[in-house]
Amino acid sequence: QSETETVHLFIPALSVGAIIGKQGQHIKQLSRFAGASIKIAPAEAPDAKVRMVIITGPPEAQFKAQGRIYGKIKEENFVSPKEEVKLEAHIRVPSFAAGRVIGKGGKTASTSAKPVNELQNLSSAEVVVPRDQTPDENDQVVVKITGHFYACQASGL
Repeated sequence: QSETETVHLFIPALSVGAIIGKQGQHIKQLSRFAGASIKIAPAEAPDAKVRMVIITGPPEAQFKAQGRIYGKIKEENFVSPKEEVKLEAHIRVPSFAAGRVIGKGGKTASTSAKPVNELQNLSSAEVVVPRDQTPDENDQVVVKITGHFYACQASGL
């Protein structure tokens, strides 16, 4: 039984209907297939360009759910056929680990955590750990990962 985690995936607001499906059928099916809880947060503003999808479950379930969401966005032509679907994902990590992710100047001697520069080079995803972020009540900070599906998964965060 692996640990349950939550990832916030930001999708184009126009794609929400396709992700939810008629009477919520697609999102229910997706949730069952992936074995993860999938919820779409309300729009932050009436003209919001993106909506947050909250995916909660073990890493494998999140992988399946995100893969299907990226696929649906591509399939429904929310990006041009020649473009890769690039989305932003937010994950929370313990604040003590954020420094290890960043490393000195984006590089780190620690072998237990991949430095940001190396992560970005290996995965072609953009990884951002805001330095001035105040940890939440669980002493966690948000790491932002932007890229196409496999790049975000390859970052390994």
